[in-house]
Amino acid sequence: MLTLGHITLKKGDFTLKDISFHLKAGEYLNLVGPTGSGKTMLLEMIMGINTPAHGTLMINGKEMNREALQKRPVGIVYQNLYLFPHKNVFENIAFSLHIMRLSKKEREKKVEDAARFLKIDSLLERSIQHLSGGEKQRVALARALVLGRPLLLLDEPLSALDAITKWEIMQEIQRIRHEKGLTVLHVTHDIEEALFLSDKIGVMMNGELRQIGPVEEVVNRPASVEIGKLIRKENLFRMIYKKSRSLLCKGDFCLYKEGLEAKKEYLVHIPPEDIILSLKPMQETSARNCLKGDVRSVIHHNMGVKVHVDAGISLVSLLTQRSFRQMALEPGQTVYLIFKSNAVGVYGL
Repeated sequence: MLTLGHITLKKGDFTLKDISFHLKAGEYLNLVGPTGSGKTMLLEMIMGINTPAHGTLMINGKEMNREALQKRPVGIVYQNLYLFPHKNVFENIAFSLHIMRLSKKEREKKVEDAARFLKIDSLLERSIQHLSGGEKQRVALARALVLGRPLLLLDEPLSALDAITKWEIMQEIQRIRHEKGLTVLHVTHDIEEALFLSDKIGVMMNGELRQIGPVEEVVNRPASVEIGKLIRKENLFRMIYKKSRSLLCKGDFCLYKEGLEAKKEYLVHIPPEDIILSLKPMQETSARNCLKGDVRSVIHHNMGVKVHVDAGISLVSLLTQRSFRQMALEPGQTVYLIFKSNAVGVYGL
């Protein structure tokens, strides 16, 4: 459906370098990356605001490099929404339909259908200035969908919302995507947002697409430590493998992995949910690894409690709220980190 082949685009001192990927119809790709990595610039190229110097942009099998913006089968919702404050909800949604010179009757039907689908049909006469953040988001989505275009571009549209409204709109985007059969390319800084919405994740840094693939692949097998840190992956390290054991920073532990080469550097990940915390060493367990350390910090969030422990290396364990309360952990407390050898993921660099 959407294919970018070796796209290169220079704007001022910044360059998008050799960007290639393919999205099938109905797929959802989230692009993540630090500010200034070129994510929005790439969206605007697909939209038609910028023309690539090299490479090919294809949508539905048709080359779009020089296709006029208004003729591209693309809708977009920007971070700032760009709603017209002097127009009401109906007029905002209908704006692009005026440009297409549709009849009044056609405009009214399309706007009413889009508003009903986004559950804002009761707001059509309301001033934009009197809407909540979530209502404005739905208006912006309705305006992007009203033309019935199959490709939807989202440029951090949820960044200004409070947590509850953001969750509601994320669920709404999922519903829209599935019921309309849309292909979606979404830019965000929020990895949890990306994980919830996406089929694929792409990681951009300094104008380059460093990694792209299914969510599980990118999250569990980041191509570099830098990518791992970007997607907030804890317990990710570089390791030099020794024949009978692994050496990880200052801590030794056992792992189960065939085919590793001695003295070669690998990327290692120990999932926080696979690390058990105990107030004393566990004698009868199948886990081969038991490291002693001190609690450095405790972070509560909606997935549980993350406990950061210094055991010669910095490790994070993810506990349930119930387990945390039972252990009554505090910073400075001595604990034991216990994990099985087959919980250690090892990837080539």
